[in-house]
Amino acid sequence: MAPQVNRKRVSKKKKIAWRKHCDTKDVENFLEDKRFEERLGFTFSEKPDEELFQIDKTADYNNKEDKAFEKSLWAVDETENTDVKSRRREKLKKPLKCFEILIPQSAVKDPVTKRNRVRTPEERKNPIVKKFQAERRRNGILKAKEIDAIRNRALAESRRKNKPKRGEFTKDLWAGDCNESDPLGGNAEWLTPATLQYTLKNTGQMKKRVPKSLKKKSCLPAVEPPHPGMSYNPTFGDHQDLLRAVANKEMALIKEEQHLDRVTSKMFSKVSRADKEKSWLSEMSEGLPKTQEASTVEVKEEDTPGEEQSNEYTTVNPPVKNKKKTVQQRKKQKVARQEALQRKQRLVEKKKISDIYKLKLLEKQFESRERKLVKLREKRERMKLLKANEPKRLSKAKFEAPELEFNMPTDLKGSLRCVKMEGNLLNDRFKSLQRRNVVEPSVKHHAKKGKKKVFQKASHRMDWEV
Repeated sequence: MAPQVNRKRVSKKKKIAWRKHCDTKDVENFLEDKRFEERLGFTFSEKPDEELFQIDKTADYNNKEDKAFEKSLWAVDETENTDVKSRRREKLKKPLKCFEILIPQSAVKDPVTKRNRVRTPEERKNPIVKKFQAERRRNGILKAKEIDAIRNRALAESRRKNKPKRGEFTKDLWAGDCNESDPLGGNAEWLTPATLQYTLKNTGQMKKRVPKSLKKKSCLPAVEPPHPGMSYNPTFGDHQDLLRAVANKEMALIKEEQHLDRVTSKMFSKVSRADKEKSWLSEMSEGLPKTQEASTVEVKEEDTPGEEQSNEYTTVNPPVKNKKKTVQQRKKQKVARQEALQRKQRLVEKKKISDIYKLKLLEKQFESRERKLVKLREKRERMKLLKANEPKRLSKAKFEAPELEFNMPTDLKGSLRCVKMEGNLLNDRFKSLQRRNVVEPSVKHHAKKGKKKVFQKASHRMDWEV
């Protein structure tokens, strides 16, 4: 008979005493076994013995010779029954060792069947945006990264095709690596313009840009023939044409100067100092009482006892009563609005009918408009041809044509030794470069010199000068 153990009696009034003095290991073990069976997907009690246990039918050899004989038998069986290729195929079907940890080992189903998944950027796109981007791609409008991807794909394909086969040696290994025409060694086609500029700038091999002036070419010849009247022995008619052109240009300058003088300085009449002070005094005293007597008379007129003065406060805009509209007034307004709308619709319909009878007039208007457009187009073409020989705007300064060089009739001589020289050859060539858009027009800048402060020393001052 087992000895009787006195159980320790404790108070289980509170929950902490139940946790402390109750033994729940058997329950936990039972639940752990249940969870383990759930993970395996079956219970051991329901499985038959044939599946749980296996009878070992192989003999236990103790001698080394017997073990060697058994190994040779297994080797013969493997060579006869299995094929190397089939084994490799079976091995390829199995998952990699590094991915085995990702395979679920439990047979318990996921309680959350539908989980939130982070969608890819392509899935997050709006269908309208997708349709718009597809339309742009069909029209040939691509992004910069898409253009770069297409270019790099084409370069990779061309490099793959041009790659020499094994055993072919078409490149000279002893040739110099430094090539002045290609400083990057053939890698420039893979770089974007910004990267190429940065690389060349930091390696000291920056490419020179083509000047803007060379892009805007002129149709003028390098050396233009001068006016026939500029010859040292011109004909009378050519010389008179040159003088007439110079005179017309000078007259235009005089006329412009007279216009500016007329609209600026001559617009205002000269006023003496006394008249100026008098007008200033009258302007400043505008609105003030002229004399003291007039002011006293005005005060007396205001204080006449015959007029009654009211002390009540009155506003300019008296308050308006918020009078509510009656039902009859609202009905009248509604009828008026409907009539106005019907009147407007009738006018629209009337205009449609009248436009049908104006078809011939509209055709004439369209024809006249077309004729005007054709004339304007022809005029623009003529202006374009005229401006083709004019210098382009290359800088802030505007091109100024040089003055015409001429000699007076008295200065003309029959011999080159006695001819009076006019103009400058270097200045003429420089202006020609500017006219042909080779050099941008510029203005000569003069350095500003500080003003000298002149004073007389006290020791050098003479009394008699004062």
